[in-house]
Amino acid sequence: MDSIRQTTNAVLAVLALGVFVAALPAQGLKSDSVVKIAAEAGKPDAEGNQVIALALTIEKGWHIYANPPGNDDLKPVATTVTLQGGAKGEVVYPAGKQVIDPVVGNYRVYEGTEEIRVKLASEPNGPVKIQASFQACNDKSCLQPSKVTLEAK
Repeated sequence: MDSIRQTTNAVLAVLALGVFVAALPAQGLKSDSVVKIAAEAGKPDAEGNQVIALALTIEKGWHIYANPPGNDDLKPVATTVTLQGGAKGEVVYPAGKQVIDPVVGNYRVYEGTEEIRVKLASEPNGPVKIQASFQACNDKSCLQPSKVTLEAK
């Protein structure tokens, strides 16, 4: 009986290892291989307020995690946008799509095309650098996270 139990445990361990390896980031690809981002600065309004639009294009079958993701366990991989070089402003994230997941809990994602808006606190004295961080996943695996720095003029 003990040898059957040991064999069963060994088989379960091998299966668990296979599932773990399959969940590792796919072949070293980074998330920016399936997610493209472009930045476009709008004209300042009468008060000098300016908005920068970050257009996200996510390949079909992939998603990135919304901000907030709606699940505390996914906060470390939520999409984040930060202003670089002393620029100040407010980042406005879209709500994203709700995913109902009985295993890890519900969460929100961005798929297809989305737009993140950055409302600058004052008119910049030149191009504004913005960094976007995100991780792309599909139903089978996740890619390595990416950090993309953009310049909006």
